[in-house]
Amino acid sequence: MTGPKPAQIKTPKQNRSRRTLERIVDASLELLATEGAEGLTIHRVVEKAGSSVGSFYARFKGKDDLLDYLAERVWTQALERWHADLAAPDWDEMDLTRTVETAVTLVIEAQRSRSAYLEVLDQANSSRAPAYEQFRTERLARLAEILMKRRDDIVREDAEQAVRLGLRAVVGVVDEERRSSDRLPQDVLVRECTALLAGYLGGAGSGESDSGVEFFDVWG
Repeated sequence: MTGPKPAQIKTPKQNRSRRTLERIVDASLELLATEGAEGLTIHRVVEKAGSSVGSFYARFKGKDDLLDYLAERVWTQALERWHADLAAPDWDEMDLTRTVETAVTLVIEAQRSRSAYLEVLDQANSSRAPAYEQFRTERLARLAEILMKRRDDIVREDAEQAVRLGLRAVVGVVDEERRSSDRLPQDVLVRECTALLAGYLGGAGSGESDSGVEFFDVWG
């Protein structure tokens, strides 16, 4: 899977230069998160970073070069974090409900982490490959593989299709919540999305999670 095109900048060797680059990056991401691409100007970036226009142009050719660098960096960090998160749980020791709950938690944490910047960066430069959608596709594919290990517990006739549709439904809910002005607390979102997906895949016999939620087949 290919990510954003590599940015053409040299990695700073001196500590002071690295710190300046980090301030520029942090300021840029904060502006993107709060004001979108329209609020990301070179003047505002250097002002927020406590740097100078000269320092900016010593590292980047312009705004597009900065956006390419941010996209490449956030893409790499998001994938590294995602692979680490997937490797942490002992999936083989979980039943279907617990597997779903863990998968849902990882989806929500990923959506509320720096990976969300990928979507903003895609919007900032439409000529770039849609990195956020690539990352989202990667996440769903890996989670589908994990859920299919619980194939014997899935009551749907076409388990692969059910897993695919169920995960897309959860991601859709999480995406919508992230854009909401009155977002639900993470524990509530995990609980309710787990109820939806576990109930859909496992039917009425899915049991209860540790939080006492009774699962049911909401689509049945």
